[in-house]
Amino acid sequence: MTDEKAVVQVKNLFMTFKAESKKTAEITAIVDLNMQINKGELTALVGPDGSGKTTLLRLIAGLYKATSGSLNVLGIDVSKNPQAVQDRISYMPQRFGLYEDLSVQENLDLYADLHGVPKDVRAQRFKRLLDITDLTQFTQRLAGQLSGGMKQKLGLACTLVRSPKLLLLDEPSVGVDPLSRRDLWIIIEQLVQEENLSVIISTAYMDEAEKCAQVYIMHEGKILKQGSPEQLKEIACGQTWNIKPSEQIKARTLQAQLLDNHI
Repeated sequence: MTDEKAVVQVKNLFMTFKAESKKTAEITAIVDLNMQINKGELTALVGPDGSGKTTLLRLIAGLYKATSGSLNVLGIDVSKNPQAVQDRISYMPQRFGLYEDLSVQENLDLYADLHGVPKDVRAQRFKRLLDITDLTQFTQRLAGQLSGGMKQKLGLACTLVRSPKLLLLDEPSVGVDPLSRRDLWIIIEQLVQEENLSVIISTAYMDEAEKCAQVYIMHEGKILKQGSPEQLKEIACGQTWNIKPSEQIKARTLQAQLLDNHI
């Protein structure tokens, strides 16, 4: 039975891959995972590389089939009907496939064609997306001539041409300059507030997680903690951490990094 408030419901989910190494037969990427993500919320999956964030997003997107457990997205059992889920959501992976020899407008047109967006709604949708991404004056520029931040904005716009009910973003700000990173988050927050869009975003940055309504801390395929940013801060309040840096990092460099991140 699904909760009407939920866009994603996960119960006792496991995901196991065959290992490429001969040392072990299988790798368990998701371990007995349970979660519920509600409509109209901005939700963060936070954790280091290898924590299971990308695997979980791909499971939600219907790109992987879980080994066991249940996963419902928008009230649909993903294991039984992944295509129905994919018709209603949008997923932006870390490396989004822009066509660099096409212009900004041609990329939007192409993705609208691929997603079957009706011709009569395209002009209004394109205007909205170009406005919020500040790409209106660059519609004739080739995607390959855009800066890294502008490419990410175009990728986000292409992901949104179909007006999805759920948006999945896999570390969209990685490799983006600080100004473009800020702009991306302004766009994401605007979509949640103005369009009541449900967004799940993976990130390794705690300052990004603070912008979200709910945060799931992941490690080795498990959820360690979950709650609002305020609740998680209360849990960590007063705790002391002993850090042993690798021999390659100088103490002064580590101190500077910790101060820059307000740790």
